[in-house]
Amino acid sequence: MPLGYSLDLTAFDAFYDDLLVQLQVREFSVLGKLVTKMRASCKKIIKTQPLKSHGFFFSENIQGYVLLQNPIEPYSLISVNFHTRPLLEELFVNPEFILINVSLYDIKIYRGDFNHLEIVQQYEFDALPLGFGDQKNSRVFAPQYLGMVPYKSIMAIKNIAQKIMDIILYQSNPVIVTGLLDVKTHFMRYFHHEFGVISHLEEDFYEKTCVEILEKCKNFRGMVMDYYSAQLKERLKRMMKSKRVLTDLPSIIKAIPQEKILHLVIPSEKKLWGKINFETGEYELHKKALKKEASVDILNEIAEEVMKHGGNIQILGPHFFPADSEVLAIVKG
Repeated sequence: MPLGYSLDLTAFDAFYDDLLVQLQVREFSVLGKLVTKMRASCKKIIKTQPLKSHGFFFSENIQGYVLLQNPIEPYSLISVNFHTRPLLEELFVNPEFILINVSLYDIKIYRGDFNHLEIVQQYEFDALPLGFGDQKNSRVFAPQYLGMVPYKSIMAIKNIAQKIMDIILYQSNPVIVTGLLDVKTHFMRYFHHEFGVISHLEEDFYEKTCVEILEKCKNFRGMVMDYYSAQLKERLKRMMKSKRVLTDLPSIIKAIPQEKILHLVIPSEKKLWGKINFETGEYELHKKALKKEASVDILNEIAEEVMKHGGNIQILGPHFFPADSEVLAIVKG
């Protein structure tokens, strides 16, 4: 059973109490005792690093925790027979991005995520070949002053922008453009990328190392995630038209043993109480968790079953889902 947490301790206690209720409903008595015993230890860990996100692991044989890189909402998944660490890695995807820094001296292209970053290409203004971009006289020297950017430099920037667009044409990552405002403005006149461009960051990273840039990158993580979310919304719309998205529980449950599901998308902070039988495909829903009826969170059960059959799990906010749907499944074409 993994438990992730990154909020204040008052909310943690409320979340923990709800977790114990779930364990009691599912009659995990041994695990319930263990969770109760570990409560003080978990709070102590959170107190020592309150700004970090934590993943705690409880089972009869092992207890432990891991620091998570990304801020999360509190959640709980209870299971008996699947590995928890790969699930955590799947839930907290570290999004990739491309970063382009436009300085007075050069244009650098970086690629990475919020843990690792590396330079993949560099164009120096005073080292451009004469025929760069199939245009003559495009060799220029760095505009090392605060005045107007010369025409030749603008033409070089244009050629570089077009070259970069060719390089990343098929890359499905958002692009962050940083750098000196005057030079970056010219670059943005000639640059666009279908997946999305974040360009209102005016810091020049010319003399920064990858480690220093990564520290600054944390400030725009939310914007990167917004771009991925927007793209996912559009992808879901297209797939719904092509019949590749299932939105009703019976169809999703039926598709699981047939190994047709590529991605299961479930809403955050949502529980669907009831009973489910994957062998027969039958299920029933309860208005709330009932100990007498041995209620389970059907969404968690479906997620576990999808993973057993090689599918992936993604958690999104409730606003992604149609009004009449509790879960989405993207199936193989």
